[in-house]
Amino acid sequence: MGRAVIYYILLILLAVGSVTFFVRKNINYSNAYEDSTVNEVLVSSKLHTFEPGGYQSEYAVIPAGVDISQDQFDDDTYATLLIDNETHNPIVSYNSLRRIYPASTTKLMTALVVCDALYAGKISLDDEITLTHDTTISEEGALVSQMKAGYTITVRNLLYGLLMKSYNDFAMILAEYVGGDVNTFCDMMNTKAYQIGATGSHFCNPHGLHDDNHYITAYDMYIILQEAEKYEIIREIDSYDTFTYTYKDSEGVEWKDDITPTNQFLAGTYKLPSNITIDSWKTGTTKLAGNILAMNVTIDGKSYSLFVADSVSPDDLYDKIGILFNLTK
Repeated sequence: MGRAVIYYILLILLAVGSVTFFVRKNINYSNAYEDSTVNEVLVSSKLHTFEPGGYQSEYAVIPAGVDISQDQFDDDTYATLLIDNETHNPIVSYNSLRRIYPASTTKLMTALVVCDALYAGKISLDDEITLTHDTTISEEGALVSQMKAGYTITVRNLLYGLLMKSYNDFAMILAEYVGGDVNTFCDMMNTKAYQIGATGSHFCNPHGLHDDNHYITAYDMYIILQEAEKYEIIREIDSYDTFTYTYKDSEGVEWKDDITPTNQFLAGTYKLPSNITIDSWKTGTTKLAGNILAMNVTIDGKSYSLFVADSVSPDDLYDKIGILFNLTK
């Protein structure tokens, strides 16, 4: 009998102790984090919200995990997106929120950061940059210019070569000039992406050559394209089908280089229908990223954004772009 009493008393004490423990833990948990331990969040005055009249009044919103009219693209593209910019409605969306490698479409974000420095008066298009060292680009097939240590070139010419010809060394030169070093510039790229709402992207370099942790989404590139439209110098560069830039060698002798766009509609390799004009664009190609083209276009007076990351070939890429053109009708 005595043992039973002792047993029940122990059970009661255990129950009381357990309740007290959990109550105290919950009380302590609610006050576990002090203000000093919470990371500061960078908030831009232009940061979009999902309140009525906010984000979706300016950009299309793609529901997560939802594909739209993807049947002609899901076999041989990594991602595809077509948006009517007047209604903000997606016409095609395939893997548009999936992380993919951006290749040289990265350079459009690089240009945005450089242009922010231009508009803030920190640098000028006429600034002359003399290279203090050679720029090493080791990836096979990557486009590079003739620039070497001791050569001098302006910011304006660097921007043209960056966006039109996609010179990878130009991206590095601009990053070092604007950011002081490449890592700092990449931080600026990621901050800019966050500020404009391209939060599914991460940039490890200014050129887009492969890095496992360097990625975008098709939707983020759509947002980046819309941001690019705000910069007159980018719209100007994207309208050219040829350009001659100049630079000086280490002896001060001026040289010229004639370049054509990597966008093969502008270069003339593929015919652009007469009712279509290209407003802004960027191409990209690496072994792992495939062949990419992101564009804002005007078709019969209406604005559209499109993105294709093709896994097959350049020819297949432009065939897919043609399908998107037809789907706007």
